Amino acid sequence: MKSLKTVNPSGKNFLVRCDLDVINENGEIAEFYRLESSLKTLNYILENGGFAFICGHIGKTSEPNEKFSTKKLVSFYEKNLNSKNFEIMENLRFDSREEKKDLSFAEEISRGKDYFVNESFATSHRDHSSITLLPKILPSFLGFHFEEEIENLNYILDASHKPLTVIIGGAKIESKKPTIQNFLKIADFILIGGKLAFEESLKNQEKIILATDFIDTFDIGNESINTFKKYIFESKTIFWSGPLGKVEDEKYANGTKQIVDFISKSGAYSVCGGGDTISFLEKNDLIHKFSFVSVGGSAMLEYLSTKTLIGLEEILKSGS
Repeated sequence: MKSLKTVNPSGKNFLVRCDLDVINENGEIAEFYRLESSLKTLNYILENGGFAFICGHIGKTSEPNEKFSTKKLVSFYEKNLNSKNFEIMENLRFDSREEKKDLSFAEEISRGKDYFVNESFATSHRDHSSITLLPKILPSFLGFHFEEEIENLNYILDASHKPLTVIIGGAKIESKKPTIQNFLKIADFILIGGKLAFEESLKNQEKIILATDFIDTFDIGNESINTFKKYIFESKTIFWSGPLGKVEDEKYANGTKQIVDFISKSGAYSVCGGGDTISFLEKNDLIHKFSFVSVGGSAMLEYLSTKTLIGLEEILKSGS
């Protein structure tokens, strides 16, 4: 796979698949980190004379509506891109063919474009038209942030960077169980908080340290915080996914804030990710506390479990 930097963008049209899914149910932009992750790639194209067609999806919708229109993102890109040579295409999911892996839809949105760039790591586990069909139609590349995602997640999976401590929170046991099982093979310690700490199947397993005390069952208590701190400060590498409490309520955010502070002071190389995690970090101005923050949630966990994503494989097969 060639680097995007091997292409001269001048006079060329690029279709750039970005992670635009940042608008909440109230129709407001909930976080900006995912939008910011595409800026390096987009500005490289624009600064070198190319034109960028920005595409992506917002929400779980198949009907056109104002709430989830990409028009809401125009002002962000106008402020943050170094040229006006771009266009934001409408929400791909406003057309039902996007999720049906429809070749006619992929051909339609690729018309008039010279290259395809996948800068949407967070959706690259989905077998959708814009993820897996566009690389079959256009010469294709990974975006710069997507490349950083793979490099950083591979760093976590590299068994030489030990001790490795994994911290898992949240409530979605089914999506996180495969990741936990995979990490049991390579991690030194797996610290579990959030609702997962009450999961019976995780009890009495070597390497797994469950939170043992709680504030109203919605946050980890001081005993668990101090136990987790000991393992964090013994670590050389740390991976974290999922808040350790009901952080949308400030009353139950203390445990997660303390753990973030310990991670930043530990000196370990730290990677975290997931939608709820990013929202919490951005809201509390904590993103800078980590070595790298992944835009992925399910895609990040799938890559850590399988070391591949269908969208990544299609780019690699495309031969650029």
